[in-house]
Amino acid sequence: MVFILLYWRTRLALPPLDAGIALYFLLYSVIGFTGLAQKLPPPVLFALCPAVLAMTSILSVVTGRPFTLAYAHRYAPEHIRERHSFFQANQIITLLWFIGFTTAAIAISTLPAQGKPAQAALIFISVMGVTVTVSIIVGRWLHVRLVRVAS
Repeated sequence: MVFILLYWRTRLALPPLDAGIALYFLLYSVIGFTGLAQKLPPPVLFALCPAVLAMTSILSVVTGRPFTLAYAHRYAPEHIRERHSFFQANQIITLLWFIGFTTAAIAISTLPAQGKPAQAALIFISVMGVTVTVSIIVGRWLHVRLVRVAS
């Protein structure tokens, strides 16, 4: 909550992924303080993080602010950043992250009710490892394609 207040105070736009992470911590705090943590099965609690991140990533695409744009703008040359195809490439990459987060949330939520945190962590790390790899490969391919189109 502190960093949301800092963004608000400085009048900066909160990047979508940061907003999703803040929402996750807010939800988890509410669950903890209200005692819901004892009533919910562990797999549901473990799946909360990737589920919120999946929701954040799809909402960022739907609202026209793919969360990967915040990172891509830092590294892409200016002549490419201004192209609509750059925006479309980031929509595709953000959708890949949505698929990864959704896959992790579903896989974790199907663990047995007595599921262990280590199992959930292993699933999350494995799925995110594949997601990062695919995002890098697709991102590089799209970047090369954008550069060719730009020249």
